[in-house]
Amino acid sequence: MEDAIIEALKGKLREQLRNARPAQTPGDLEPSEAGKIAERLRRLGAYRTARCVMVPPTAFYRQTALNILLDGKNLVYPSPGMHKGFFGVDPSKIPPAQKAAAASFRTPNAWARKVAHRSGEKRRIDMIVVPCVAASRDGGRLADGSGRGDLQVACLNALGWIHDETIVVGVVSPDRILETIPMKSTDIHVHWILTAQSLLKTTWNEPPRPPIAWERLDDKAVRRNDVLFFLRGEKNASFSCGVS
Repeated sequence: MEDAIIEALKGKLREQLRNARPAQTPGDLEPSEAGKIAERLRRLGAYRTARCVMVPPTAFYRQTALNILLDGKNLVYPSPGMHKGFFGVDPSKIPPAQKAAAASFRTPNAWARKVAHRSGEKRRIDMIVVPCVAASRDGGRLADGSGRGDLQVACLNALGWIHDETIVVGVVSPDRILETIPMKSTDIHVHWILTAQSLLKTTWNEPPRPPIAWERLDDKAVRRNDVLFFLRGEKNASFSCGVS
């Protein structure tokens, strides 16, 4: 099925969920559930063995970010719009009393350092936590339709930060777990579905390696985005080297 048709189907599904819950955005979780989500994630074996975890840079995931640092794991999160790339926080360099401050996504964060992808620096991302409007047992994910999360992971893949054992955990309201969701070629699947009450393993087993759909990106947006601008340069350089 073509991506355009799938996107139309996903748009209809978002509308259905919005109509079913008109009082709030479908898939939204109550702020009081943030702590439960953060603690339940700790029960996941893949989390316990992960050394580097990426989370969304929103207030809802601040407790998750704090747990990551308290558990001795490296924290990674994207800058707003990826305009300044990705930031990393190394817990080994933070005094215990400062870890709560280091888990803040506000700028400036004295403990967060921009990952210098231009110098060839790489991060091995073991786990990616993503918000979902809905998620399905076969690993499908319905997001807000902006494509931001998919593009972030596509950039991580292009940077070489994704590996074969990278796990994606989708956070969703328990009434938004479906049997299947249609997926485009650029969409990321989830390996685990996390709610405040449960952890559910999906049937999806492939690593997250979505492509960057360059043909869909506006040139101005690429030039304003530090990561995309860098990756386009790398892509063009590789193409030039391959031309005889």
